[in-house]
Amino acid sequence: MPAGPVSQPPPMSAFRRARGVVSEAAGICGGTELLDLGCGDGAFCAFAAARGAIVHGLDAEPDAIIRASEAMPDIDFRLGLMESLPWPDASFDIVTSFNAVQYSFDPELALSEACRVARPAGGVAVCKWGTPVENEFFAFLMRIGAGGIRADRLPATDPVADAIHDIRLEVVATGAVPAPIELADDAALTASLVRAGAAGAPGTSGEREIEAAAAPYRRADGSYRFENRMRYWMIRRPQ
Repeated sequence: MPAGPVSQPPPMSAFRRARGVVSEAAGICGGTELLDLGCGDGAFCAFAAARGAIVHGLDAEPDAIIRASEAMPDIDFRLGLMESLPWPDASFDIVTSFNAVQYSFDPELALSEACRVARPAGGVAVCKWGTPVENEFFAFLMRIGAGGIRADRLPATDPVADAIHDIRLEVVATGAVPAPIELADDAALTASLVRAGAAGAPGTSGEREIEAAAAPYRRADGSYRFENRMRYWMIRRPQ
């Protein structure tokens, strides 16, 4: 997946509730044949496998596939693009993707491919961060210019919602999930900024600017909390 502030993995707890909500909405349980797109290091695959699903994963980053395969050697992880999935039609009960489809080269084609390999009775579950106004951590990154992102360069609409509409997929269910990011201290905040490609780490000229931008999110005990939401869609091709 392309690099960028919002593509970097947040603290694991931020996704935990979203994984549970999406799994319930998708009916993931024992014996569910599941494919996770943009699987990264396999975190959701491990979550789904713990529920008894038979999981497979795909990612475009070789290092991610290596890490996932090392952690879970018995799971089918493959290197590839979401726009060209190496599985035949109707291979899976459910196809999932967490914070990944919007980074594909062609979200419409990626969703079409996901629907192709999903069985008609199942579908596709896509989950991603909501809009910038719903996400304080993203607003914070914008404020300090992390990764060069600027408000005037953000898309006016959600690329996943646009793709769902443009290729006329049926939305079976949709919703929002609170996904706060909590960082224990300044060191944890700095680590999150390094992952986001932010300049101005401690000891640089941007340190004071970061401290000022982070101040509204700092709690009395020195930790930080950023309120965020994730959006999810359960979709399928119209029957």
